[in-house]
Amino acid sequence: MPELERDERFHLNLEDIKEYAIFRISPEGLIVSWNAGAERVKGYRAEEILGRPFSVLFTPEDVEAGVPEWELRQASEKGVFQGEGVRVRKGGTRYEAEVTLRALADQGGVHRGFVKVTRDISVRKRAEAELRKRAEFEQQLIGIVSHDLRTPLSAITLATALLMRSEILSERHTAVLGRILSSSERALRLISSLLDFSQARVGGGFVLHYTPVDLREYLSLLVEEVRVTHPGQDIQLEFSGEGRGAWDVDRLAQLLTNLLNNALEHGLEDEPVRLRVSGEPDAVVFEIQNRGTPIPPDAMPHLFEPMRRGAGAIRSSKHKSVGLGLYIVQQIVLAHHGTIEVSSSEAEGTTFTVRLPRHPADARASDSDDVIHH
Repeated sequence: MPELERDERFHLNLEDIKEYAIFRISPEGLIVSWNAGAERVKGYRAEEILGRPFSVLFTPEDVEAGVPEWELRQASEKGVFQGEGVRVRKGGTRYEAEVTLRALADQGGVHRGFVKVTRDISVRKRAEAELRKRAEFEQQLIGIVSHDLRTPLSAITLATALLMRSEILSERHTAVLGRILSSSERALRLISSLLDFSQARVGGGFVLHYTPVDLREYLSLLVEEVRVTHPGQDIQLEFSGEGRGAWDVDRLAQLLTNLLNNALEHGLEDEPVRLRVSGEPDAVVFEIQNRGTPIPPDAMPHLFEPMRRGAGAIRSSKHKSVGLGLYIVQQIVLAHHGTIEVSSSEAEGTTFTVRLPRHPADARASDSDDVIHH
C-alpha cells in the first residue's frame, strides 16, 4: 500500500477518537496531523497548529529546559517515551497530561517522525490529591488525639496501681480496680499502636537509635517477660551462631513481642511457640513459629496492611486489637533495612521469618562501646 494512502487511512482512524489528543510529528519536531481529540483536549484547530513546532504545547519553563527535545530523543533511542507532566492548552491554560510518544519508521527502517498520544488526567490528579490530603489529615488526627489521650490514661493507670497496693481495700474493691487497671493498660497499648501507625504513615517512618546488643541474654529476658503475660503457655527459645550486632533495642523488643503475642494468640494452647534465632555472617534471622489454623491464602497478600485483624482465628475476644500489630512489625523491619516473610500450612504451622542486617548501613553503633543486655 502506498505510504500516502496509509497516511490518509491513519488520519481517518484518528478522527474517530475523541478522548485522546493524537497527532503526528515530523522528524524535525513539527506537527503534521491533528485529530478531533487533539482539538478538544488542547483547544487548537488543525489550521492553527499544523506546521508549528510541538514545543508550543509545553510550558515555557519546560521549553527553556529542553524537555520537548529530550522527549523526542528518548522516543528515537528507545522506540517509545511514556510519562506524565504539565502541558499547555491554547490560551496558556495548564493541565495534567499522560503522554506516549512513539517513533515511526517505514518498511525500509527510515525514520518518518513520531506519533503522540495525550490524555487529560487533571480530574484524576485532583481526586488523588484530595484523597492524599484527607488521608494525611486523618492520620495526623489519629496522632494528635492519641498523644493527648496518653497523658490522662497514664495518670489513671498509675493512680489505680497505687490504690491496689492499699491494705484497707476489700476484695471486691480490689477486683474493680484490677479491671480499671487492665482496661487502661489496654487503652494505652492501643494508643501506642495508633501513634506508631501515625508516625510510620505521616512522619515518613520510624527514627531508629542503634545500640550494640548481645541477643542471647537480651532475648532470654524478653521471652521471660512475654511468658509472664501468657501463663500456662510454652515459649521455646532456640539460639545458634553469633548474636551480637547493632539495632534499635526498643523497636526490636516491640517487633518480637508483637510476633510472639500474635503466635500465642493464634496458635494452639497445648502447642509451644518457638523463637529460633540464627546468626549469619552479616545478619541475624528470627523465626517465630506456632501450630494452629493456617492463614488463608487469600489473606496472605493483605497480612501487613493496617486495620486488618489476625492471621487465623483468635481464641479469645480479649485479644482483639485495631489490627496494626503486623503493620508496625513490617515498618520496624523495613526501618532496619531487613526483610520479613510468612509461610503457613496445616502441616508446618505458621512461621514469620525476619532477617535483620547485623550492622545496618546507617547505624551509629560505633559511637558507643557498651553492649545493652535489656
